[in-house]
Amino acid sequence: MRGFGAALLVVLGAAASVAAQETGAPAQLPPPADSSEVIAPPAADQSGVGQPPFQTMVVPRGEDMAHLPIMTIDQDELFLNSAWGRRAQADLETRGQTLARENDELAEQFSNEERELAELRKTLPAEEFRKRADEFDKRVVQIRRERDAKVRELQHSAETERGAFFQVARPILAKLMEERGAVAVLDQRMLFASADSIDVTADLIARVDAEAGAGPFEGVPEEQPAKIDHSADDAKPVPSTGDSSAHDGATHDGAENGSATHGGAGHGQGASEAPGTVPAQPAP
Repeated sequence: MRGFGAALLVVLGAAASVAAQETGAPAQLPPPADSSEVIAPPAADQSGVGQPPFQTMVVPRGEDMAHLPIMTIDQDELFLNSAWGRRAQADLETRGQTLARENDELAEQFSNEERELAELRKTLPAEEFRKRADEFDKRVVQIRRERDAKVRELQHSAETERGAFFQVARPILAKLMEERGAVAVLDQRMLFASADSIDVTADLIARVDAEAGAGPFEGVPEEQPAKIDHSADDAKPVPSTGDSSAHDGATHDGAENGSATHGGAGHGQGASEAPGTVPAQPAP
């Protein structure tokens, strides 16, 4: 009798297992060998009956990302690491160092002249001292204008080189897009995250170097001199009275202008410390 009861329990257990499979209970299977396939559990409809036992969602692997219709580039890396960009940076650095050295020499020269003028004030008549002080002020203002113009020209050269480079690189990039079937190129600075496989910066650098070299060549826009606004300098008053306070003011203004010229040296040094970036000259 006991043997019959045990056999009955085994049969009931097997029947319950079959019933569970018929109601759509998911079966536990090992994951697939290919890591690019993700197994999703079956979704049940309103009747409670499951969909086909397995649904496969295919996730693109790394090698498939290169075939997506989107590419990315790093514009700064593209320019700075190209032969054109390296040549332009070396030229700007050399010019910036020269500008800084000239500014330092002028600042020292004006400091010496200012000290000499202060000593002459003790012996010169008031009218003669005022005349020399006014001439010193005018000369310092003129030199400051010239140095400011050189800083702007240096910055303009950097912008012109970069613009000419991308003008040449654009059709080369368009050809690369056509070859890879891409419909868009995004700047990496605009992206939160992206796969390295869609970055074509290195490939584009190689192609631009092969076709354009260190540049520039015919067809690239010529550099135009930067426009200079003298309105601020022209508005500066020049002492013209004959009392001693005006003389001191003229000498003091000369010192300030000499300091402004010396400040231009700082801009030239900044250009050499950070290649390709020339900071804007502050208003005197």
